[in-house]
Amino acid sequence: MVGHPGRLRAKSTHDETASGVGGHDAEMLRRPLVPFVVLALTAAACGGSDDEAGDTTEAAATTETTAPATTAPATTVPETTAPATSETTAPATTVSETTVPETSPASTAPPTTEPATPFIPVADGPYEVGVQTITLDDDPERPLTVDVWYPLDAGFDAAAASPMQYTLLPGVFYESPGAFAAAPDAISTDGPFPLVVYSHGSGGLRYIHSAYTEALASHGFVVAAPDHTGNTAIDRIAGAGDDPAVISFNRPNDVTRVIDAMTDPSNPSAGPVATHVDGEQVVVTGHSFGGFTTIAMVTGFTNELGEFAADDRVDAIVPLAPAVSANAFSDETLATIDVPMMIVVGADDVTTPVDPNVTRLWDNASASSPAYRVELVAGEHQSFTDICAYQDAVGSLPDVPAVVTETIDAYAVEGCSDGDMDPARVAELLDTYVLAFLDEVLAGGPTVLEATGNPPDDVVFDAR
Repeated sequence: MVGHPGRLRAKSTHDETASGVGGHDAEMLRRPLVPFVVLALTAAACGGSDDEAGDTTEAAATTETTAPATTAPATTVPETTAPATSETTAPATTVSETTVPETSPASTAPPTTEPATPFIPVADGPYEVGVQTITLDDDPERPLTVDVWYPLDAGFDAAAASPMQYTLLPGVFYESPGAFAAAPDAISTDGPFPLVVYSHGSGGLRYIHSAYTEALASHGFVVAAPDHTGNTAIDRIAGAGDDPAVISFNRPNDVTRVIDAMTDPSNPSAGPVATHVDGEQVVVTGHSFGGFTTIAMVTGFTNELGEFAADDRVDAIVPLAPAVSANAFSDETLATIDVPMMIVVGADDVTTPVDPNVTRLWDNASASSPAYRVELVAGEHQSFTDICAYQDAVGSLPDVPAVVTETIDAYAVEGCSDGDMDPARVAELLDTYVLAFLDEVLAGGPTVLEATGNPPDDVVFDAR
């Protein structure tokens, strides 16, 4: 489940129901502006939209960390003097002077440190992954379309199953290499499983980072990701996007609604999967504006529309390239974060650069423990989406409108260019660190460093 590219295929326009998209999305995708849906999809990486309450475009600032040199302690050999002897005993013996070399041979010097443990990437998850699309209609004025990923039962026949298809535009879909459109009653009975809620970026879609959500599910998590109604790619293209203040206020409320549904076995919208969720273990993760949403879940958020109170059911957060500007969160607000936290960011991100976004979050959230900061060297903002896989797949299709490929290429510059961290490597590092973190804070497993070994050269790592 680490770093597998998907496939983009064309299908008959008479088979849209197989795409796995809810009714709201399907209707919006039928609008005349079809070629531009991919444009909005690529904006899921939150490329500096005005909608993002916390985004900043200040240049990223990173600090190179150099380990101090280690010098072995000098070894001094004590001078030895032969004792005086009596004349009646053996004749005096002359001891020749011996010069001790300045350093002892390396083979005899005692070790000064334990040998470093090499980096240990996470193995593939033990579960096949199923996906279902549900609609939360508890608020008729704001229905939420949600994709839910879950571990499948050991008896699931993957060979006879259909891969999940994430629709990009009518007739074209991204086919998952590692998840199946499986009935929810095929969920594994090994649970209950912890719940992870994923929040997409501004102008994004619920499945924009399916490689990540699928990987989590393959390791025994139920993952739910809503389309933030009024702030999706489809809303933006249709001209139906909400005001930024409305979006900022609605987003954390959306996540709370998802938690409500997925932890309530009697909720008809959630279906059978909810009966296998451990409501006592809830994690929120999100990218960019979804990172803002993730933080707001544990700090609360207030603007002119009202106050969202922190949701105390959230046990840990994993913001990815988060938007953390001062107009969204004050230093004092960030200081209230008291749940375990792992921040993951690309060191070369220019949309939500490390400084000030991650710097402010890390410096102020000092009450969070354990807390980890993972910077991917040569990682960028779009590194935390599936955009590179979309670029590769669309490029292999005939008759794709030039505006589509040009738009994808433009957004893919920030993550898919020469010199950027390879997407497969991003997936490997992200999955390894996040899964180790979740095992530590939810299951009492070893610390992240104990589980993953010495950070590799392409990671800048901090912990407290």
